[in-house]
Amino acid sequence: MNLCVRSVTVREVAGNVGRFPKRIRDVICRAVETISQTEFQGLLAKKEADPENFDSRIEQNLRKLDPSLAIRPASPVSPAVRFNSDLIIDAGNAEVCLEIEKGQTSRFELDVLKMQAFASHLKRKRPKRRCFGAFIVPMDNVVARHISGNSKESSYRYLSRLARLLLEIDPLVIEDILVLGYGLTAPASQRETRTRSTSPGKSIVRSESGLLPDDVIERELRGYPTELVLYLRKRLAERCTGLREKLNVRQRYLGYAAGPSDAMYVYVQKQCLVLDIRLPANRASEVVRRGFQVKRRDNYQAKRGWLTGVRVPHGTDKRDLLVELALDALQAE
Repeated sequence: MNLCVRSVTVREVAGNVGRFPKRIRDVICRAVETISQTEFQGLLAKKEADPENFDSRIEQNLRKLDPSLAIRPASPVSPAVRFNSDLIIDAGNAEVCLEIEKGQTSRFELDVLKMQAFASHLKRKRPKRRCFGAFIVPMDNVVARHISGNSKESSYRYLSRLARLLLEIDPLVIEDILVLGYGLTAPASQRETRTRSTSPGKSIVRSESGLLPDDVIERELRGYPTELVLYLRKRLAERCTGLREKLNVRQRYLGYAAGPSDAMYVYVQKQCLVLDIRLPANRASEVVRRGFQVKRRDNYQAKRGWLTGVRVPHGTDKRDLLVELALDALQAE
């Protein structure tokens, strides 16, 4: 069995179209996922100075998978500084500054600075050159708390969250950054389990992590509009790592969590979606100003202080505002 991988780019995390070249992205993903889990443990145990280690295996795989790529290991990001990138990949029409991380105390912000410096130096010589960054990081570890400020985030999840901060930099010299997560567990979208509750006829379909397959949603919600809910869940999956989804077939609601407990329920009705969100109930006026209708529900979530009864018509033109609202709840700890 080989390593499992998952990838996203900085621009995709923010709900934009990614710019990272598909050809290079595919070959980087394959270079990691072709490593078996058995040999991975041995490679990880070796030091960076050892001839056969995790970094060198990825380099070897890249060269085998696409011999046309020019790859420079331990290459200076600029002649003016003594900082090296793990790998520089030159694809002819674009160059990528690649960092490979394995532990829980990696200096991700420094790596981003190196990528920016690499792109700035290259563009001074060749202004039209396309420059990108890439991370290969664990997605089933826990980053040291003094780095992420959170005791539960993996490297993959932390970098995905950091991506939203990076896009506030304008201009961002580097065009896009790929974040590739690797681990021993299967990617979220590939796992699905079905459980039946003790209540007769009440069936729940849940994923261990990530989203359920689209065909499950469309099948179980047959006869109800699903375009808006499919858009919402897709955007959440792109921008919220660690997302988990469940579907209550009988009551036609979707539940979402990114931490230990549920943060949002989405009820699918004929005319609209009705959301119960783990945000303070006093934010109702703000939500109304955004153009949504709020009819507070008298349910368990409301008694816990949630914002409940947010109504969103299926034909709304405020889909992205809805995504932002949902992300506020999912990413609040």
